[in-house]
Amino acid sequence: MTAVIFGLRSLTGCIDRVVDEQLSRRERKKIETRQRLMTAALHLFHDQGFDDTTVEQITDSADVAKGTFFNYFETKESILPAVAEWRMQRIGKLVSPGSGAPASPVARIKLVLRLVAEDPISDPRLTRHLLAAVHQRDRRPARALTRLLAEQAKDGQGAGEIRRDLDPAYVGGMIRSLFFQQMLMWHCGHHPGPLPELLDAMVDLLMDGIAAPARIQVQ
Repeated sequence: MTAVIFGLRSLTGCIDRVVDEQLSRRERKKIETRQRLMTAALHLFHDQGFDDTTVEQITDSADVAKGTFFNYFETKESILPAVAEWRMQRIGKLVSPGSGAPASPVARIKLVLRLVAEDPISDPRLTRHLLAAVHQRDRRPARALTRLLAEQAKDGQGAGEIRRDLDPAYVGGMIRSLFFQQMLMWHCGHHPGPLPELLDAMVDLLMDGIAAPARIQVQ
């Protein structure tokens, strides 16, 4: 009887492992399909513009059936915030420990902003559609960037580079807002210098503050 019970337990365990493997394969396939759709969409949006890209072109480029698109995204408009969030996650990996990123958290903040500015998702032809998505309450891109910057700000507090009495999320949101403002000015033709240098200077200004020395001494 004991041998039978042991055998049943072994069989059950084997079945469970097979089911888990099948589920993980299925989940991996879903992730890979979603990734292919987002990659194809970003390339097409960058090459021919958001408005001139169709769902069918995206699915053809991703080599999936047209109906598959709607298993992952409700509309063409809904894929763009997802793509932006994915790109922020990708940039997060590029500045993570062990990736060769600078040891200084403030230097990593500068690197994050440079990478975001250089990313295809920052194409001005796409940003207005992203802003439209934000106005429609899909704030995933803004939250993803804020979260990424807040992580660096928290590390900066631990390294003694940023004041500890500030909420890292507040610091991340403030840097994000300044970044958006700088990008808006750049896209409107305000080019007083190379964009990477302007972004670095923006962070330095935030770190140093805008108060004149005389005001600091009075306080």
